[in-house]
Amino acid sequence: MTIDLKPFIRSGQPKYLAIGNALSEAINAGALQPGSKLPTHRELAEVLGVSVQTVSNAYAHAEKQGVVYAQVGSGTFVRSRHVSHESDYLSTDEHDDPSRGIDLSTAHPVCTARHVKLYREGLERLSREGRDDFITSFHPTQGLTLHRDVVCTWLAQQRMPANPDHMLFCNGTAHALTIAMTTILKPGDTVLCEHETGMLLLALAQTLHFNLKGLATDDQGILPEALETACRQGSARVLFCTPTMNNPNNNTMSLERRQAIAELARRYDLTVVEDDVYGALQPDRSPPLSALIPERSFYATSLTKVTLPGMRAGYLITPPHLVQQAIGRLRSTTWMATLMPFEIAGWWMQDGTLDRMITFQQQEFAARQQMACGLLTACRYKAHPNGMHIWAELPAHWQPEKFVRRARQEGVMIFPAEPFLATADRNNPFVRISLGAEQSRSRVQAGLATLNGLMEEIPPPMHFVF
Repeated sequence: MTIDLKPFIRSGQPKYLAIGNALSEAINAGALQPGSKLPTHRELAEVLGVSVQTVSNAYAHAEKQGVVYAQVGSGTFVRSRHVSHESDYLSTDEHDDPSRGIDLSTAHPVCTARHVKLYREGLERLSREGRDDFITSFHPTQGLTLHRDVVCTWLAQQRMPANPDHMLFCNGTAHALTIAMTTILKPGDTVLCEHETGMLLLALAQTLHFNLKGLATDDQGILPEALETACRQGSARVLFCTPTMNNPNNNTMSLERRQAIAELARRYDLTVVEDDVYGALQPDRSPPLSALIPERSFYATSLTKVTLPGMRAGYLITPPHLVQQAIGRLRSTTWMATLMPFEIAGWWMQDGTLDRMITFQQQEFAARQQMACGLLTACRYKAHPNGMHIWAELPAHWQPEKFVRRARQEGVMIFPAEPFLATADRNNPFVRISLGAEQSRSRVQAGLATLNGLMEEIPPPMHFVF
């Protein structure tokens, strides 16, 4: 569709606001009819002589005004004046300045005003019930028994049976994993892991001075034959893995793969450290790897990826024979986890709030993954249908670091492959795109459209200084 917005564009405003407001005026004046499809971001950018990013921000502004709407995979359309704008239980409307950069770099759940309201209500309830002892007294390092009983009931729904006596409360998953690693490792030890793994593990290796050996993977994660070869060739006795939605590549083990890895762990006397922070995002999930080998596995998860990043309620389940050693590490790092988030988490687990929040994240990420499928046509990528991340393979003419810099120039933040590699590989052609940090789907859509457009471009030549 070709539209002429120039008569409606007013001077003295940022370009994206001028174009967004012009859309509203054109629609109110009847120049654009309800239900009509708007030009693509690139088409309108060419007509108006502005960047694709500017048009993307203009469309996002118009959508927030309620005059247009984006339909995943189809485009942007003029909204009927009679359409209800009632928000869902957890709305993804956003009220901020769309001229700021689009964050597709942060591993982050989708957070809305409803999430904040739920947390504030929890704090208000804490205040009404007078739990002053949470801040005026020391409590058991391991966490309160009542809280641990509630968590074990919820974890059973996540197919992870747990004994409350083997559970420790931590300030988030990173803290839980740190405790696990310090319990079983000493400097110079080797840890087996996925070749592409989370930044946290690389940071822990540098901090605790252990070595990493990345293993070959497929779409289901670590290859059993690669793990067995590494066990036969070396002395490593620890395996770190993320069997569900591995960050960054979204590899997810089938039940059969988990059983094969568990059998190898028994055969070669491996201790497994499992990061299951994304596990709850998978509907009809498989049991965690740790559920198959509880006698030799540390299981870590938290609520930070399914509720709010500041909800630092982390849970660590230890092998029975290592509980006391792990409690000692917990005591030496923080003495005890902050109790208030665990009280609120317990309420959410008992009254169904947490399940509703998880369902929202599953559905929201599913919608954003569908959006990405329609927009990222210039590359191949790996993703989970309900996943937080996209692991995109760049066209051959782009280098990841250069592409990331170019994207940042266009106002979109992403990560190159290098920070996720257990073994350095300058030829790895991937970038990680994360879909949760932006509350608004419109901004995610704009960022993905920008990235796809850049992938289709030939990078500018290098400038040499003689």
